Amino acid sequence: MEEDTKPGSGGPVRTVVIFVACGLAGIVAVALGFMLADALIVYAMENSGGQPMLYVMERTGAEPGVDVIVPLTEQDFIDHPALDAVIRGGERNPSAWGWGMRDQRVIGGARVSYAESRALQDAYGPDRETGLYPLMEYEGAYYVVVTTWP
Repeated sequence: MEEDTKPGSGGPVRTVVIFVACGLAGIVAVALGFMLADALIVYAMENSGGQPMLYVMERTGAEPGVDVIVPLTEQDFIDHPALDAVIRGGERNPSAWGWGMRDQRVIGGARVSYAESRALQDAYGPDRETGLYPLMEYEGAYYVVVTTWP
């Protein structure tokens, strides 16, 4: 007695192969969807009508027991060219304006990318627990780094 089978059907093996292929295609489609969404979010942020700014304030003094003092090195300036431009370069403003206290003034600013703004904030931004900004020391002067987002 012969069993009824359709010609060309692969049976259960073919069904499993099709199921696995569709599953992999679905996983790839979801991954590509996440990548596209991330790219669109970054594009929207970069073209939102503004760009983050880096401002550097110079302070006349520091209190060693109170302030956290971090010396700036050549590697810091290599890693963050905008910081170099504001402190040592062409973005430094000799006619800086005061901000907040009499002992500190903004010495300049520069446009930075969102990634650079985040890197500067992580490296020189306020302490997450105390909210206080560290003072950057370079050639005897003290600086505070502030980044803004539009």
